[in-house]
Amino acid sequence: MNIEPPSRILVVRRDNIGDLICTTPLIAALRQQFPDAYLAVLANSYNRTVLDGNPAIDEIFSYDKLKHTHGVTGRIAAVIARIKLIMAMRAKRFDLAILAKSGFDRHGLRLARQAGAKAILGFAPEQGAAPDTLTHPIAAENPKTLHEVEVVGQLLRPLGGKGAPGPLKMFPDARLVSGFRQKLEAQGPGRKWIALHLSAREQTRRWPEEKFVALIEQLNAVNDRPDGKDRIGFVLLWSPGAADNPTHPGDDDKAAEVLRRSAGACVVPIATVRLQELIAAVAACDLFVGADGGAMHVAVGLGLPVAALFENSDAKRLHWYPWQVSHRLIQPTMFPVSDIGVDAVASAVVELLPEVAERNAG
Repeated sequence: MNIEPPSRILVVRRDNIGDLICTTPLIAALRQQFPDAYLAVLANSYNRTVLDGNPAIDEIFSYDKLKHTHGVTGRIAAVIARIKLIMAMRAKRFDLAILAKSGFDRHGLRLARQAGAKAILGFAPEQGAAPDTLTHPIAAENPKTLHEVEVVGQLLRPLGGKGAPGPLKMFPDARLVSGFRQKLEAQGPGRKWIALHLSAREQTRRWPEEKFVALIEQLNAVNDRPDGKDRIGFVLLWSPGAADNPTHPGDDDKAAEVLRRSAGACVVPIATVRLQELIAAVAACDLFVGADGGAMHVAVGLGLPVAALFENSDAKRLHWYPWQVSHRLIQPTMFPVSDIGVDAVASAVVELLPEVAERNAG
C-alpha cells in the first residue's frame, strides 16, 4: 500500500514527553525524504516544548487536554481554543496525517479527521477491522520487542522510506543552557556534572532518597583521587511542589532531605518549574542518572550518557531503553526501581565517565 508523495504532512503525537521525543527520528526522516514539504506536528501543550527549535518542523499545533484544565471556565476556554485549533489546521489542507504511535491511536485518528487530512496513515488495531476513516492502516511488526522508535519508524514504509531510524534530537534554549552552565561553573569550576533526577510519576519507578544520598557519597570519593582527574559535581533535579498535591505531586521534601544529608559534596539544586528549564538544565550537564521516564528521554535527546533505572520488566526494557546513546540500563531482581542497589548505579556511572570526556572532545 504505497502513498503518493505528500506536500503537506501532519504528524500527530499526543502522548507524554518521552513518547514525543521518541518521534523525533520519524520527523527527521520525513524532512529528509520530503525536503520541500510543509511538515507540521500536532502535540499537546504539556509536551510540545520538546519540539521547540527543531529545524525539521515548519509549524507546531498544540492543545490543552481537558484533564489538565481546572474548573468550568478552564474547560470552556479549552474547548474554544480547540475549535480555533481545528479551523487553523483545516486551513492548511493536509494531504496526509501520520498517527505516530506504536499502536492503534483512536484519539489521534479523531484529531486527524478534525484537521481535515485527505489521507490518514497509522497502525491498525490488533483485533478487529480498522475504521474506514483510517485510510491507510498498516500492521506493526514486533511492536513488543522493538524500541518505540523502531516501531514508529515502520510508518515510513508506505511512503517509500528505507534505512534505520536515527537518534532522538532536541534543541534546547541556548540562553537558558548558558545560564545554567555559568551557575554550575561558579559552584564548582572544571567539573563533570552528573544530573540526578529525583522524580518519577509512578511509585514503582521511584528510587529512595537515602539511596540518592548514598550514591552521592560513594561517587564523591572520585574527587579524592590524587591525580585530580574526573572531578565531579552533582545537579539535583526534581519536580517542585508538595508530595500530597493531588494534581501535580512534587518532591520538594525529598530534594531538601538529599541536600541536607549531602552537605559535604558539591551539589547544585535546580527545581525545574517549566519543561524548558528541565531541558536546559540537563543540557548543561555531562551525564544523567534517573528512572525511565520523560526526563531520561530528554537526556537521550540531548546526547548525554545515561544510567537508566528501570523496573524489572522486559516489555519496558526492550521498548523504552535509551536509544542510540552510551548507557547502562539497571534493573532490580524484584520489580520496583527502589530495589536497585547503590553499588550497581555507582558502577554504571563510573563506567560511563570516560564517555563524558569523549563526548566533550567531540
